[in-house]
Amino acid sequence: MNMRMACIVAMAVLFSTGVVGAQEMPKQITFGAKRDMDPMVSPNGNHLAFASNRTGKFDIFMLTFGKSGVFQLTQSNKDDRYPSWSPDSRKIVFSSKRTGRGDLYEMAYDGSAGYLQLTDRQDLDEYPSYTSNGQGLLYATAPKKALRVRPKMKVVVADEKGRANSVRPLAEGDEPRLAPNGRRIVFVSRRTKNNDIWLMERDGASQMQLTTDQKDDETPCFSPDSREIVFASNRTGNFDIWVMDADGSNQRQLTSNPADEKQPCWSSGGYIYFTRKTGEMSSNIFRIEAP
Repeated sequence: MNMRMACIVAMAVLFSTGVVGAQEMPKQITFGAKRDMDPMVSPNGNHLAFASNRTGKFDIFMLTFGKSGVFQLTQSNKDDRYPSWSPDSRKIVFSSKRTGRGDLYEMAYDGSAGYLQLTDRQDLDEYPSYTSNGQGLLYATAPKKALRVRPKMKVVVADEKGRANSVRPLAEGDEPRLAPNGRRIVFVSRRTKNNDIWLMERDGASQMQLTTDQKDDETPCFSPDSREIVFASNRTGNFDIWVMDADGSNQRQLTSNPADEKQPCWSSGGYIYFTRKTGEMSSNIFRIEAP
């Protein structure tokens, strides 16, 4: 077999398996021997918020692209997780266990004005994000009586963040994210006995299953134009980063590292950020160019 034919065969095998090479080798963004997790880039593309236990419990940290250093935004003796940005990049909402099972808090992007507690229920509230107008909240919740190793979560929405305890249930599921155009919500559900990615209208209508693999698919996030969804999947033996069209078609693999890679987010700057396990008790944040 000549070299040209070998290249053609190799390319055919590559695309038949749904593996598409990223445009660059993954670049490491955070460093250390602790667990950096939950990356989320601000809509204006200037900042990266994430959770880390580098000072003990998980707190929220931020780095500004083009500047050195990492700034600690919260200091709590309980875990703070899952930061998400307001549409104007001025505020961050996050989940905290500082008052019990898990409540939602809001703060200025630079941590300058303290913390505003948004929920105060006995439920577990997590994975918050703002609605497209910045006035409401989308999040996942589970009642205290249902808390187990795998709590049965529900996706809910509060039309006013000032009344975040008053919610409308949308679906059985977890890890919800609203499309940047505000029209649809992507989320994870175990209703088929393993984690799959689902899609619904912003009012909970027309729920549609996007992934059907027997392995887990998790932490979906829309592209800035709402046309694609990036997610993590362990369908090849360990968690890697995958992407698909917003209707579930054209699923392809972006990373293939033997270490678990999870929690992707798609930035307006043309990058996908994610966590990679870098040790037995450590993980760091990496990025690749978006396809």
